Amino acid sequence: MEQITVAGHPEPIPASAVAAALLQQRLETARETRGTEAAETLEELVGARIGTLLEGGMPSIDLATMRSIVDFVETPVEEDNASGVGRALRGVKEKLAQRGGPVGR
Repeated sequence: MEQITVAGHPEPIPASAVAAALLQQRLETARETRGTEAAETLEELVGARIGTLLEGGMPSIDLATMRSIVDFVETPVEEDNASGVGRALRGVKEKLAQRGGPVGR
């Protein structure tokens, strides 16, 4: 188990080595393809989500959890002209994210 630090979460976070490597790889990819500001935003969103999970009782972050976090926060926001079904689905995803439940793409 490693200790990682991310923006958006003030304390070191216990995480598996592969989870830490995945986060580092995603941050580097974001920095290379979208710029430093995008990578910093991604790191803040990941840190906030990890904080929520830890507050909910999760003891550490494993690979599957890290993958779901970075996939979720990197999912592009639907356009405002989404259909009624799209808006309803977005609302359900937001509620699940607030409760710490699993959220699909």
